[in-house]
Amino acid sequence: MKPPSSIQASEFDSSDEEPIEDEQTPIQISWLPLSRVNCSQFLGLCALPGCKFKDIRRNAEKDTEELKSCGIQDIFVFCTRGELSKYRVPNLLDLYQQCGIITHHHPIADGGTPDIACCCEIMEELAICLKNNRKTLIQAFKGILQR
Repeated sequence: MKPPSSIQASEFDSSDEEPIEDEQTPIQISWLPLSRVNCSQFLGLCALPGCKFKDIRRNAEKDTEELKSCGIQDIFVFCTRGELSKYRVPNLLDLYQQCGIITHHHPIADGGTPDIACCCEIMEELAICLKNNRKTLIQAFKGILQR
C-alpha cells in the first residue's frame, strides 16, 4: 500500500483550491425538442451553475442570472446537498429561490438511481411544468454538458 503522500494530484481533486478567476462564458443551455413525445415544448439541459471542480470554474450568481434572463421558470436539481457543497455551490437552491425560479429538488446520489416512486414524482412534476408552458430546465451533474 502506498503512503498517502504518494497520491497523484490527478487522482484526487480537493475542490477547495481557490480559482484564479471564474469562467466568464455564458452558461450553455441545450434545448431538447419534445416533439417526439407529442409535446410542443422544449426541455433545457445545462451543467451545474456555479460549479467549481477540477478545471471548471463557474460563477453561481452570474449563471443564475443568465438562467433567469433566458426565462427559466422551473429547474429540476438531482444533486444531493453534499454534492452541491462538494462542487462549491452549497446555497444554489436558495439562490434559485431568490431569483424566483421554482426548484424541484430530487436528490439522487452520484451514480445512484431513483426508486420508482421518485421517478413517478419527477415525471408528474415535469409533465405539469410542460403542460403549463413553463420554461423548464434539468440541471446535469458535474458540468457533464460543458465538455
